[in-house]
Amino acid sequence: MANIRTKKTVYNIDEFDKVVDRSFTTFVDNTEEEDRDTVEELMRLYEKLYYELPIEGERDSHEYIITRSSKLVNIERDLTDIQPLLDEITQLREQLLLANQQLIEIQTGQ
Repeated sequence: MANIRTKKTVYNIDEFDKVVDRSFTTFVDNTEEEDRDTVEELMRLYEKLYYELPIEGERDSHEYIITRSSKLVNIERDLTDIQPLLDEITQLREQLLLANQQLIEIQTGQ
């Protein structure tokens, strides 16, 4: 069997810290990463993924986007602006139906 000699050198920690800097450093300069989360990026992704989004769903869907955005945009106000126009359309359809019925009665002689 071979004889192996080992030698151990012990240093005083205070003396070691005076000679060796043990703080962590990096090899790359610290550069601040650019925030890429912009409205333009959101719209680009929305256009790209438009047909891939499910129509309905609690999250990650067109329905979710509409519901979430509706909290900022008052959709109810828009509906109250539209309702008088819908009522007028209904009234005009009823008048047109009545006029067509009268026209048919005149043509058939009843």
